[in-house]
Amino acid sequence: MTTILMIRTELQNLYGRYEKIINPLVRGVFAFVVLMVINAKIGYMTRLDNFFIVLLVSVLCGALPMGFTAFVCALFSVAHVSALSIEVAGVWLAVLLCMFLLYFRLCGSRQYVIWLLTPLAFLLKIPYVMPLVVGVAGGMGSAIAVSLGVATYYYVSYLSQNASVITAISDNNSLEKISVAIEGIVSNEEMWVMTVIFLLVGVVVYLICKTAMDYAWMIAVISGALLNAILNILAVLSFEVEISLVELLVGSFVSALIAMVVTFLLRGLDYSRAEKVQFEDDEYYYYVKAVPKMQVPTTSRTVKRMNSPRNRRS
Repeated sequence: MTTILMIRTELQNLYGRYEKIINPLVRGVFAFVVLMVINAKIGYMTRLDNFFIVLLVSVLCGALPMGFTAFVCALFSVAHVSALSIEVAGVWLAVLLCMFLLYFRLCGSRQYVIWLLTPLAFLLKIPYVMPLVVGVAGGMGSAIAVSLGVATYYYVSYLSQNASVITAISDNNSLEKISVAIEGIVSNEEMWVMTVIFLLVGVVVYLICKTAMDYAWMIAVISGALLNAILNILAVLSFEVEISLVELLVGSFVSALIAMVVTFLLRGLDYSRAEKVQFEDDEYYYYVKAVPKMQVPTTSRTVKRMNSPRNRRS
């Protein structure tokens, strides 16, 4: 435990010293990974499916705020889908505009990161970690961003799976292509069910974390993992959702472990030193519970210069 806290403290100090270098580097690497995944998943436009173009755009994303990275990733996805079908790209662009205009423009840069991280978590087979982590470390808005990321993953997967169907439709039959694109939104039962499940889990974890009970964040993560497993099992029994029970249980367990580690590193609390304070003013009487964060005292080194008598001035 002490070693982990010391590593966390050293990382925090390192980040504090080199923040201006680390932030652009992280944004650039993150943009590079997301763009490469987009090219691999829906790389229909061969001009964009180029390593050097992705690298150049990633460098630009590193120099600009995270909102620009989200905007570029959205443009990449629309451009790739347009190579598949202009009509389908128009539907996908309308969906993205609704996301950006109705939600993201009102939120901070953290929501862009969560939105882009959620599809990556699905590809890494640990999607359930997202509502657990953001429920503890984020807020209600973060849970919404996760649900939007879930919808994005399922719709992009739908387009990838039905690419041959879309290309088989005649170019003169634009209405049928639009109908297929809209069907991926309206009739995609699995997408809607999973979107609601992730939203509910994120909200429940957030609400439990806001309580004053001891180890609320740990109880929230465990409760969220159990709720996620129960809701997914109900979805399999009640809707046309295909989920492996083994993958669900293993994924929930691994996601809970990852969420606990991340939460401990971000918000480790020492409940053994919790204090309850009561005070009042002219209008209210206050009951305050203060729980300190776990800290490791850093050793400060002092250098003393020793001068021999012969070097001293008389």
